[in-house]
Amino acid sequence: MKTKNLFVLLALLPLTAFAGEMDKGSNYLVLDNQSWPTDEASGFYIFSGTGIANVIEGPTETGSIECHGSGFWSKNGSRAEGICLHGSGEDTFTSHYKMDEDQTTGHWKMLSGTGKNAGITGEGIYTPTMLPGGRAISNWEGEVTLAE
Repeated sequence: MKTKNLFVLLALLPLTAFAGEMDKGSNYLVLDNQSWPTDEASGFYIFSGTGIANVIEGPTETGSIECHGSGFWSKNGSRAEGICLHGSGEDTFTSHYKMDEDQTTGHWKMLSGTGKNAGITGEGIYTPTMLPGGRAISNWEGEVTLAE
């Protein structure tokens, strides 16, 4: 199910737009997917992925990422929604992502943070790409503000 795999890419995100700093980079994930057909041309799937969020510019830092989500696929494409957990130890943050059926661009938004990321806000867009072997890359950008 090519469509469901593309959905999984979504998870690889970060986020888009406030009066914060530009934040952009790429997430590289190894995915674990499961799907269940609901009829001949559609179905439901869940996925999880772990990897690295590589920050190119911005206030967030390169580090580990873990994403989880679910969605529906059909002949029209796939839609997905989930969360990504960024970082480890005391300095982490959680983002939400959502991809519509067109699968060209998704949206992300910061939900919460701990340690130096406490009070983090921001949002943005991401573009997912499925790779062979159950891997995915997601290029993202947006604006992020870290609390003082």
